[in-house]
Amino acid sequence: MYKTDELVLACKEAEENVIAEIITDTDNIKYIDELDKEDFYYKANKVLFELIQELKAKELTIDLITISELGANKKYDKTKIVETIAYMSDSLPLARDIENTINILKNLSMKRKILEIVQRINKNIVEIDISKDESEVKNEIIQEFLNLKTRQKNTEKNMTDIMIETVKDIEKKYKKRDDYSYRTGYLDLDKITDGLHEQELTIIAARPGVGKTAFALQMAEHIAKKGKFTYFISLEMSEKQLGNRIIARKSNIDSHLMRMGWIEEENFITIGKVAAEISNIQMCIDSKLTTVQDIETKANELKQNKNLGLIVIDYLQLLKSKNKFNNREQEVADISRRLKLLTKKLDIPIIALCQLNRETEKRRRPILADLRESGSLEQDADNVIFLHVEDEEKEKKGVIYVDTIVAKQRNGPTRHCKNKI
Repeated sequence: MYKTDELVLACKEAEENVIAEIITDTDNIKYIDELDKEDFYYKANKVLFELIQELKAKELTIDLITISELGANKKYDKTKIVETIAYMSDSLPLARDIENTINILKNLSMKRKILEIVQRINKNIVEIDISKDESEVKNEIIQEFLNLKTRQKNTEKNMTDIMIETVKDIEKKYKKRDDYSYRTGYLDLDKITDGLHEQELTIIAARPGVGKTAFALQMAEHIAKKGKFTYFISLEMSEKQLGNRIIARKSNIDSHLMRMGWIEEENFITIGKVAAEISNIQMCIDSKLTTVQDIETKANELKQNKNLGLIVIDYLQLLKSKNKFNNREQEVADISRRLKLLTKKLDIPIIALCQLNRETEKRRRPILADLRESGSLEQDADNVIFLHVEDEEKEKKGVIYVDTIVAKQRNGPTRHCKNKI
């Protein structure tokens, strides 16, 4: 197959996916203005997009019925439109990311336009007027490419728009002032941070064995009970190991005894009740993902299908990137940047657990410089919370009190408190 044929086929797939994504999800209507009808190669797709643009301009509902009716009014085949849209919707990939698909479509559109210019230049050179000077010919060719401009969405906003959006956000927070769905369940910590917040990346860091997994697991469970669908990603432990921890804590049965099978028969009544209670919360655990790109894909899918409300990653140093880097510090910087962008894109909080370096053991309390492998963690995170256990607490069995240090809070104070885990 020729490369031009491959380009045309790729255009067909991207065009169909964009149209289907706009029709099947009203949240995607905002992306219509990022495209132009000239970005579409196939005539049928171009017609459908023009109909969608007209419906949006008239502030009408955009769905199969309205598109087919508008098309019929313009003398297009209504049955053909319905069949085409139904085919596109059925062929739509499960893991959908319209922003990525639009970027692909615009990239293919630009390549196609460049190819058309090259073919036109080639034809003109063959039929060139020999009386033209070489500089004139070169200038005409250069002008062809200068006329080809990349459409770019305006990213700047004037102060009027900013103030309107800011006041709306303040009003939204005022109306949700009694909404405790993002409270962590650690009362003293919530007094300092007012819980978690959308579009914020929170790092929870500690040395091994302090209890950061238990701390984050309780937090995730508490928020999931409030109805926020929580995605807990474990790169260190399996689903069953985490399930064991949850049941052990909730039933007050020693997790080591449960793991070894040294429990009493009557314990199964308590275990059954706890398991039934936990099975109903809005939470899932995934121990199979290993890269930040896989997390991005899965998170986008869960946002579409489950209205994802929180991501917890245990823990960041075990996470990889599919991109190639010269050293681990650059890789961690890429991971933290991607996680921060993901919080903004999905409009949810993300918690990433992190290990501290050994320097922490030389002093009593951790500091921001103790974050392992990259200074970008300190920079990208909106909040950094350290967990620190005093020596006398380490010697206790059962419930221990962990010193919870809010070392960075972009929009709040830095303080510390005690919490039991």
